[in-house]
Amino acid sequence: RRKMSKAATVKDVPAAPFIKALAEHFKSGGQFEVPEYCRYIKTASFKELGPYDPDFYFVRAASIARKVYLEGGVGVGGLARIYGGSARKGTRKCHFQRGSRGILRHILRQLDDIKIVQKKKGQKGRFITSTGQKTLDVIAKQLISGFKRPEFYEMSLAEPAEDVEEGVEGEEVEEEENAE
Repeated sequence: RRKMSKAATVKDVPAAPFIKALAEHFKSGGQFEVPEYCRYIKTASFKELGPYDPDFYFVRAASIARKVYLEGGVGVGGLARIYGGSARKGTRKCHFQRGSRGILRHILRQLDDIKIVQKKKGQKGRFITSTGQKTLDVIAKQLISGFKRPEFYEMSLAEPAEDVEEGVEGEEVEEEENAE
């Protein structure tokens, strides 16, 4: 039996634990400068309150880095659409509104400064760099080692096929006994 490799990419790991781990990496690294005004801002104009989590800036940065890794070529406008939502207007109908672009722009600049994302000449949006991809894949690999491997990967296809053949032979034997 061959052993499966333990290599993992961001696509192999569930989003929530990955974003949490990457946010911890950003926070402990000390590479991000959280703006002073972050205590007072909302993440979108349709929100009533700002985020309760004091580390929301690192969580949003991790989420943005993951989105750029997965989609590539995403810019401030695309991210504002991703982080947008439904604006409730009391008794009137809800309508979609985009998220706040200022905080997204600031996070993208900081991710660019630490070489996780960057712009490409002649193309719109931000793309993951090789160092950024390596950083995110290392965190994904650390996370995947902590997950339990699902049982269906351990099954072999030969075992169920033998059971089916035995069941068919057993039915034929019963039919012959009933005929006599």
